[in-house]
Amino acid sequence: MYNHKNISQSIKKSIIQADKILIVSHRRPDGDTLGANLALGIYLKKLGKKVTSFCVDSLPQSLAFLPNSHLLTSDHLIFREKYDLIIVVDSSNYELTAIKELLSALPTKYTLINIDHHVSNPQYGDINLVLTDSSSTCEIIYRLLKDWSIVWDKDIASNLACGIITDTGGLKNAATSYHAITAVADLIAKGANIHKIINFSLNKPRLSQLKLWGRALERLRKSKKYNLVYTWLGQEDYRDCEATEADSEGLSNFLHILKEAEIIMVLRESDNNMIRGSIRTSSDVDLTKLAGLFGGGGHKKAAGFDLPGKLVYDNNELRIV
Repeated sequence: MYNHKNISQSIKKSIIQADKILIVSHRRPDGDTLGANLALGIYLKKLGKKVTSFCVDSLPQSLAFLPNSHLLTSDHLIFREKYDLIIVVDSSNYELTAIKELLSALPTKYTLINIDHHVSNPQYGDINLVLTDSSSTCEIIYRLLKDWSIVWDKDIASNLACGIITDTGGLKNAATSYHAITAVADLIAKGANIHKIINFSLNKPRLSQLKLWGRALERLRKSKKYNLVYTWLGQEDYRDCEATEADSEGLSNFLHILKEAEIIMVLRESDNNMIRGSIRTSSDVDLTKLAGLFGGGGHKKAAGFDLPGKLVYDNNELRIV
């Protein structure tokens, strides 16, 4: 249930008082963090605010269709500006934004608002709206904008619908709720192009992506001891398949269909000598606790973590070195 009226009003008051606003998405952006960022940006500009949408990583090509996506920047020079308000969306921890050092260089004091739906969020903002019963951060933004009785348009609606749809795997995974479904229905009524969102964000695999996934599927292994099915991708796989890290997004959600293990894990090498772990479950296992052992977080049934190192597979054993 959405009962955070006081926080909603505090956020609205901070927005009204601000002139220059920075909206920040987490690194390796997905449909939820981008949808929330861009939808808020459109609304704030209608209020006459000077708005910058930022992410340290570039926009994935599969989400370039989102309204106002061309306004997202990764230019560090924006941190020379003075901001009254910074809104971080969909980042379960501050480190995911990768902007801590950049923010320390800002010339003025600012208010930090943290809007998120991950249960592992430590509430790092001056104002925190963390609703763990929400399917996505876009669902939270939808609730906020409804609270504020805004004038809706199709661009705001499409961005928010994209976040809800992608974070629920097309309204199919465990995050899907009555509130998520009714929100999407309302956003469609407000002009969201549901068919375009699904076709571009969920149903448009590229040849490079299919080749990459083929390697991961071929490597599937099962650990009987931990009732775990896992696979991995290395940097050489990306090069051989002419793929990017973005092409591996969604693999763990796809493997979630497996019924032969309690936990699904995908390990992927990044080009900065880091290993990204994505874990999923349909059981009662709390993955936030498992991911937390490695400094990660997320949801009870979907979580992730990063570790330094490289992946090596020999003698029928996968190791991190």
